[in-house]
Amino acid sequence: MTKNQLKTQIPAGVRDLLPEEALRKRILENSFEKTFRVWGYREVVTPTFEYYDALSIGRGAEEDAQLYKFIDRQGHILALRPDVTTPIARLVSSKMSDTQLPLRLFYMANVFSYEDPQAGRQREFCQTGIELLGDDSLFADAEAISIAVEILKASGLRSFKVSIGHVDILYGMMEELGLPEDEIGRIKAAVSNRNYVGLQELFDEFNINAADKERFMQVITTHGGKDVIAEVGNLVRNGKTLNALKVLGSVYDALEAYEVTPYVEIDLGILRGLDYYTGVVFEGFSAYLGFPILGGGRYDNLLGQFGPECPATGFALGMERLLLSLEREGNGSTVDFTPDYLVLYGPSHASAAFKKARELREEGHTVITQLLSGVGEDTTVLQGKAVIILGEDR
Repeated sequence: MTKNQLKTQIPAGVRDLLPEEALRKRILENSFEKTFRVWGYREVVTPTFEYYDALSIGRGAEEDAQLYKFIDRQGHILALRPDVTTPIARLVSSKMSDTQLPLRLFYMANVFSYEDPQAGRQREFCQTGIELLGDDSLFADAEAISIAVEILKASGLRSFKVSIGHVDILYGMMEELGLPEDEIGRIKAAVSNRNYVGLQELFDEFNINAADKERFMQVITTHGGKDVIAEVGNLVRNGKTLNALKVLGSVYDALEAYEVTPYVEIDLGILRGLDYYTGVVFEGFSAYLGFPILGGGRYDNLLGQFGPECPATGFALGMERLLLSLEREGNGSTVDFTPDYLVLYGPSHASAAFKKARELREEGHTVITQLLSGVGEDTTVLQGKAVIILGEDR
């Protein structure tokens, strides 16, 4: 690509938003902000880049490879933020440690991840979400899940589900199989990617007997309503998985009280990619994408990496994925940019035109003012739901 071509192109994995796209995104953001605030959440803003040592916490080798890293003039390694949860953990630990808990925060920010670009997967993308810090109860988990449902409803998306699980369901099952610690990462990767063929191959490699393989697969592929908890409880023997099932059932009961269970299903195979998740996890799916549009869960050990231990839960939604889902659902509403008034004026009537425009704007109307000179007799080249012409001196 030549230098002249580079001037007009943008790198792979990023995109421009044209006026209609930008306004549609802003309308959604305003809707989400309203929802977050009525639930008692306050906004925070963190830097676009931070020290690598902070942003790499809780990220495995695969996630670490997706960081955009660079070196400052002092030789420190920096990175563009890949999410906002870790920066908020750092912010709360360093600057809000004296704030009364629980603490409810929300954010809207661009984040960065070096991955192969495709529909719904960009290298720069917008995330919005919440973090509920200082509450280790199951009701905090239920609150985060309920807010996730509420913002998807507020977006206008009709066909979606929020799937809930617990990381200890899988961890307990792996302990039951007696897998060596250094092999657990391979099992986790296969489960996270729903690579069940690869998972079976790993079982064969680790000489897992047929009965245990079948039981493991039956557990992690189970999904449905609350009844699946009792069903799976009869299949497992380890305390960690049984306790996770109990917690999940209690969270589901709380979600029934929030009246959001029509949008929720239990999925025992959910395992979020990042290592810092410690309890209930969840993902939101639309009927139009093969990957989540939102995800989150409990991460009780992350803040302890920066300061005192503090339980926490939250989620992040990918704005581009949501917009794509809305578009594919046929719900990407068009935006009307036609102003309420178009005020055309001659040079000697500029003062009167600007005064009239100001009065109309104070009434809440959208107004464009335009000099008549050069417009010609046919004013249809400019648009307005109503046209006001002041002066004919062209």
